[in-house]
Amino acid sequence: MVKFPMRIFNNHPTILVLSGGVELPGIGELEKILEDLGKADPESFQIFSDIFLVESSQGNMLFPESFKEKAREYFGIKKDGRVIESQDQVLGRLERQGIISIYNHWTGEGSLFNSLRAERPGISRDEWENELRVIDEQVKSSTPGCDFCQPEKYTPEDVFGRIKGRHCITGANIAKYDAWSSIIFFNRHHPLRFNYKEVADYLETGWSWFLRVQEQDPDYGYPTFLWNCLPRAGASQIHGHAQILMSKRPYAKFRALLDGVTRYRQEKDRDYFQDLYRCHQAVGLATGDVDLGVIASLTPVKEKELIILSQKSPYQSDRVKKTIYSVLRIFLDVLGVTSFNLSIMGPGLDQEKDAPHLVRMVDRGSMLKNTNDIGAMELYGSSVIANDPYQVIKALRQ
Repeated sequence: MVKFPMRIFNNHPTILVLSGGVELPGIGELEKILEDLGKADPESFQIFSDIFLVESSQGNMLFPESFKEKAREYFGIKKDGRVIESQDQVLGRLERQGIISIYNHWTGEGSLFNSLRAERPGISRDEWENELRVIDEQVKSSTPGCDFCQPEKYTPEDVFGRIKGRHCITGANIAKYDAWSSIIFFNRHHPLRFNYKEVADYLETGWSWFLRVQEQDPDYGYPTFLWNCLPRAGASQIHGHAQILMSKRPYAKFRALLDGVTRYRQEKDRDYFQDLYRCHQAVGLATGDVDLGVIASLTPVKEKELIILSQKSPYQSDRVKKTIYSVLRIFLDVLGVTSFNLSIMGPGLDQEKDAPHLVRMVDRGSMLKNTNDIGAMELYGSSVIANDPYQVIKALRQ
């Protein structure tokens, strides 16, 4: 993976200092890692096995002579635009592809890691800088006439009015997701240029909106915060904004997760989320601690998924807000992410706490690519993952 120097907007440094850990080879070596874990720490190995099923297989193919050179051009590692591998080296990887399948027994989440995909070199500096230039051009061209730049003039408001933060303001979603569905409009038009004070304000403003909704309609008590950055991640506008929702009960996928958590507690008499963190920590894919931990998911919904598990509210705890900001900036400044989805879900405002707060972030791919990152396999099968989670956790530690 290409490493980029840290690029900080507004001279605001990354705040969170993440704990270190042992260096591990990669997702293709997970079975060997688990074998060693079984010898060194049988208890952690058993907990891992209680939650995850890990299987490996090999996909084989043969290439006609007429296609071998083209395959080398497609899949060979390049430097300065030229393939630097021999045909035999490239075909050796293509003809025998290792597949790692990981399945979560309790949540039904599953991912497929292809060694060919996971070992691909990262985005090049030229590609990354070119994408940032394209985004800057789109931001500039979208500024004149942007409704979100003047939300009080050109967006509706909730029946109780707007909530104004220091760096944002709320408005009703003109095409609602749910009965209580609104938007936080960021004061800054550029969606990638945010500092810690701004992100903290977005979260605090969202919290104020959640409380206001509950005053208006006590039946709605489950808050959800969503941030779709740029159109590739589902944003309708270039202008930076986040979605805020309140529901009567957890939304379907989070509810399915909680159902699995309940079954786990009943059958294993253990805390699922503490064990989830422990599993990732045991194989080198976690940092932090059980009160506030960051994991590179073993069953990511898509590329580079990171999950923050927090016992404290991300809307009220400065430490959690700083963690969210830091991970976002690592996404953008170190891993070269431009389009991303972020979600925050957790316990209801007046409910007994049955889960920590879950902050999930995922990369949605390059704005310069025509291919979509999600297809029928992701919608109806298992997620197919190109990025090695060990590369993602290394970026956090560095």
